[in-house]
Formats: sequence, structure tokens, C-alpha cells
Amino acid sequence: MFDLLTITLTLPIYVSDAIFSGIYVAAFLKPKHSIKLIHILWTTIYLSVEAVLYKVMDTQTVAFRTLLDLTLLYLLELLFFERDFKRQTFAAISFTAGKELIRNIGSVGYYLISQETWGMFESLVLEPENLTVEKADMFLNIYLFAQSLASVAIYVGLMFTYLKVLSGKYIHKGYEPSPGESIFLILPCITGLGVSMTLRVMILKINERLSLLIYDKVPEILIWIIVICLLLLCSIIAAMMMFQYLIERNEERRKQTILEKQVEQLHREIEDVENIYSDLRGLKHDMRNHLNHIMQYVKNVGNDTDTAEIDGYIGELETAVNQLDFSLKSGNPITDIIIYQRMQETKRSGISFEPDFVAPRSGPIDIYDIAVILDNALDNAFEACRKVEGAREISLKSYMKGTLYFIEIENVFDGKVTFDKDTGLPVTSKMDKHSHGIGMSNIQKCARKYMGDVDIEIYKKGERQMFCLTVMMNNKCTRN
Repeated sequence: MFDLLTITLTLPIYVSDAIFSGIYVAAFLKPKHSIKLIHILWTTIYLSVEAVLYKVMDTQTVAFRTLLDLTLLYLLELLFFERDFKRQTFAAISFTAGKELIRNIGSVGYYLISQETWGMFESLVLEPENLTVEKADMFLNIYLFAQSLASVAIYVGLMFTYLKVLSGKYIHKGYEPSPGESIFLILPCITGLGVSMTLRVMILKINERLSLLIYDKVPEILIWIIVICLLLLCSIIAAMMMFQYLIERNEERRKQTILEKQVEQLHREIEDVENIYSDLRGLKHDMRNHLNHIMQYVKNVGNDTDTAEIDGYIGELETAVNQLDFSLKSGNPITDIIIYQRMQETKRSGISFEPDFVAPRSGPIDIYDIAVILDNALDNAFEACRKVEGAREISLKSYMKGTLYFIEIENVFDGKVTFDKDTGLPVTSKMDKHSHGIGMSNIQKCARKYMGDVDIEIYKKGERQMFCLTVMMNNKCTRN
């Protein structure tokens, strides 16, 4: 049978560890099964194994016991979650390090509570002359229960706070850390684990009353143990916060670089449009001369002359005009050239492209933002269509609803779309996720400048899957 201290102190701590570990690991890894089922099985297996280890293991073999705890966590991660060595390692080590450091704090706290309260309890409860042995045992059990309850509350509160903060700071879950970045995250955990094992050996000796003389003479050491453990816990959290901050900075820098390149491309496209319009103006001037030549030629040769030469001449003019013809007038030269280039691409790729687009003629919406949206959205649509067998189609349209301006791009696609849980945007299917997957983020960024956003709908059209992106912007608001 278990003694009172085991039931009131050790068992609740082990139960909380079993529950917390399953919830914490799930914040980092992708589950293989239902998350509720995983939590139930995880808690049951973890608690059962820890109970066996508690009964059969020598409590002084701290290093070996810690290694067994890490092994248990890692095996459970492999059993219930998809394999991800870097995240599995961090989750297991960071949980174990936090658990051991907080247990050190709890052990010292338990000792300090005993030292501070035992004298008062003894004088008030155990010294009266009429106290029987049975009553003394009952009061002692109540005292031990209250002391254990306070220690468990401290442990659970600290453990919950540590795991909640650490998992809450883990924002960029789709980011794949490099080996160096993984070491940066794990190193504070290993340091904390090493220090905690050293302190654990010291605390075990305190509990066995082998080294009380040292701490009676220098009681500040107990306070320093608590301070050191708290600082190590904070260092683990700080490393995670710094890591996430660096990811955000690098991500913003990367997005800014790509956006600058897109703007440069737009400037080149504007130059192309200006050149084309210049050619059109020149062609208009030349057409007058050509028509004058034709009229003069007809007058000179008379009506009975063969017109084959005239027909050939006019045919050459039509060819020249057709090469510079825009079949769609969007109302802005920048969007004209973007759509024109896509229409030229459809002739080479065999994709059906149906544009019905008009740029906003007034309002605060910058045409460069419209161009960024069109460029990225059409890039994604054409790329998805190239992977489709059979009929491939893309439609583009824009419309106003009150003060709201909408752009809608729809395309057929094959495969599966995965959405990021944090951003709600599709995750790129390309292997190089650092260089791709920025387009949709830039579209959303442009839309939100005008109190707007993006909406994505996936639906069936007959036997084909359709991807519909709708971008909404307020054409009366001030840019953010």
C-alpha cells in the first residue's frame, strides 16, 4: 500500500505530469489519431509507466531516471504523433527540464514550509496534556495533507504557467528549423536539465537529513536554489521568444525583398506599356500616310486594275495592328499589360483565360497594390492549371458593391490544399518553403491596407475541383 505522503503529494504530481505532457507535446507535433483519444491513452500509459518506475527505481539514480523519463516521452511521441525528430526532441527535453526544475523548487518549498510551520503546529496541537495518541496521529495526518496540498498547488501552478507560456510563444509552427537553430533552442533545456539533476541530488540529501548542517548554517542556499531554477526556466522561455522573434524578422525581410522585386518588375512592365502605347501613336500617324498612299494609288490606276497588290498591302497593315492590339481595356496601363501578358501565355499553354476586369478609376486604392494582387493571384492560378490534365480554365473578374471593390480569380486544380492554422492561408506545396508561399501573404497584406481581406473557397464543378480567391478592399477608406 502507498503511504499518506505518496497519496497526497507524489501521486497528484505524477497525474499532473501525465496530463500536462500530453497537452504540451500536442502543441508541437501533428497527431496520428483523434486528439482526445491520444490524450486518454497518453495519460494512461505515462502514469502507469511512471508508477512502475517509482516503485522499482532507486530514487538516488537521478541521471538514469531522467534518461528513462526522456525515453518514455520520445516513445510516446513516436507512437501517437507524426515523426519530426527536431520538434520531438525539443518537446521531450523542454518538458523534462521544466518538470525537474519545478520539482526542485517544490522540494525546497516543501522543506521551507516544514521548517516554518512545524514548530507552531507542535506547540498548538501536540503539546496539550490531554491529547491522545489517536488524536495526535489524526492532527499530524491533517497537517501533512495540508502541507502536501500547498506543495502540489505550487507545483501545478508553476508547471502550468511554464508550459502555457512556452507553447504559447511557439507561433511559427510551419517553420523548419536548421540544425543550428535546433541547438539554440535545446541548449538552454540541456543546461537546465543538468543543473536540475545536480540540485536534485543535493535536495535528496536534504530530505534524507544527511546535509542539514550546511543549510542550517547557510539557509540562503535554499533561496538561491529557487532563484537559479526560476532563472533557468526563464532562459528556456527567452530562447523560444528570441527564436520566434528572429523568424518573424527574417520572414518580414524576405517578404519585403520579394515585394521590392515585384515592384521592380511592375516598373519594367510599365515601361513596356509606354513603349507599346508609343508604338500605337506612331502607328496611328503612319496609318494616315498609308491610307493616303492607297487612295492615291487607286486614283492613279483606275477601277479596272487588279486589286491583289492593294489587298496584300492592307493585309500587312492589319497584321501590324493586330500585334499591338489589346483585346481588353482594364482602365489602367499597368493592369492592361499584366492581363495582356497572361493572355499571350494562354496561347502557348492552352489554358482558357476569361478576363472581365476593370481597375478602380478613383479612390485611395493604389494601382501598384492592385498589380501585386493580380500578379501573385494569376501566378498561382496558372501554376495550378499547368498541373491539371484535360480542360484548364481561369477566370478573372472585378466588381463594386457599394464602396467595396472585389477581385475574384477562379481556376481548376488537382490535388489537396493545406491551410496554415495560424494565417488561414494555403501552404505552398513546393519543397523550398522559404522561397515560395509568399504570394498569398502579399495579397492579404495589400487587401488589409484598405480594411479588406481575402476569402478562399474550394468547391466541385462537375468532376473538377475549383479554387476561388476573392479579394475585398474598401475604396473609400484611408490606407493603413
